[in-house]
Amino acid sequence: MKNIYGVLLLLYITLAYSQKNPFIPPITQTLVRDIGGEVDLDCSTKHFLEFNVLWFKVTTDEIDTSILLSSGSTLIVKDPRVSLITEIKQDSSRFIIHINDIQEDDASIYRCDLIIGFNAEISYYTELLVRRPPFIYDNSTKSLVVEEGQSVQLACFAGGYPTPRIFWRKPNNAILTIGNILKIPAIQKEDRGTYYCIAENGVGKGTRRRISIEVEFPPVVTVLQTRVGQAVNYDVYLECHVESNPPPALIWMFNGVQLSNNKHYLISDFATADDKIDSRLQIIKIKNYLYGDYICQAANNLETAEITITVFETVLPQCPPVC
Repeated sequence: MKNIYGVLLLLYITLAYSQKNPFIPPITQTLVRDIGGEVDLDCSTKHFLEFNVLWFKVTTDEIDTSILLSSGSTLIVKDPRVSLITEIKQDSSRFIIHINDIQEDDASIYRCDLIIGFNAEISYYTELLVRRPPFIYDNSTKSLVVEEGQSVQLACFAGGYPTPRIFWRKPNNAILTIGNILKIPAIQKEDRGTYYCIAENGVGKGTRRRISIEVEFPPVVTVLQTRVGQAVNYDVYLECHVESNPPPALIWMFNGVQLSNNKHYLISDFATADDKIDSRLQIIKIKNYLYGDYICQAANNLETAEITITVFETVLPQCPPVC
């Protein structure tokens, strides 16, 4: 009789055990790793008995598109970096996808499926995030040529993980602003030059993009003296300074006539910077009929500017430049 009770008890325990529903204990939802590192995607099951366990890599752009990695104890995917580790026990098992030498495209959502019947499954998801140094997308601003007074907007877009912090600066200057966009409401010629978009996220040394802004502006003509005196038969030197972008066409005029190098005049132009030119007119041994108003004129595609220098006669030679 005792043996019968023992057999019945064993049958009861076996029946109760067999009625336990299979399930997957909670899986770590997010894993963060570095490029070149390794990771274990662990799927543990309880009471799964003959039920199959599948691992999938789910493409991030379309959740329903999946790549089968493993089925039960069989590794399906052909990748030498990927292996399958299984620990099969009576009431619990583990199915571990091990990824070695992690690459950027390993970042994805992974799904563990426990197949419990026809079109019936239990699924859990985990996401693998791969730390990556920041990089700047090609659709960011490169270089600009604008006219003075225009509104300018520089854009910089960066990727990487964690999400990079973006800020702007000029060479050897403090931070101008933080964020993807740098706005200059009405740009001036003083704003021209090099700007840097810098992206940092704590992985690696960060990155930056050099953006050059060229500002076009009409000529600005200045002189040190608007009246210059000299005695007859002595040389006269007139100078005007021009700032312009694009570079201007420079001429000297007297009595409505454009001057050129001859026995009376010698014209010399010197570029002192990319957008600055000094022009010198030498009047050789000035005669009485060469006194009057001389015009230094500069023109580019935006505008024409000029300034007048009056040359008058003196009794004594002026020093400098002559003595």
